[in-house]
Amino acid sequence: MNKVPVMVLRNKSNPDRYLAASMDVGDWDDENLDVTLNDIQNAYMVVRKDLSRPTAADFEEHKALHAKWKQVLIEKYGENACISLDFEGVCEHYEPVNIEITQDQYNYSKDLAE
Repeated sequence: MNKVPVMVLRNKSNPDRYLAASMDVGDWDDENLDVTLNDIQNAYMVVRKDLSRPTAADFEEHKALHAKWKQVLIEKYGENACISLDFEGVCEHYEPVNIEITQDQYNYSKDLAE
């Protein structure tokens, strides 16, 4: 079975848990809605278009895009803008790690992202 390399965000204080892609697919038994490896297809993922292994540079690019989007929202709606995913805050509590998932898990996660 083909494996797909992805980057997920592991909880720094609970390394068995990973940031969920959204609250809709989070584990409601966890106070942070974080998921486990058993449900890793529900995790927030960084994936390269060519499906090669994500790098630290990919993560930094991803982080920069979130920062730009946050700035756009603040400029448009002010300092009290609703930011659904404050990636700066996420990075304080989560760290990027590379793992491999199955093609089926990748397809599911791709559907979640769309």
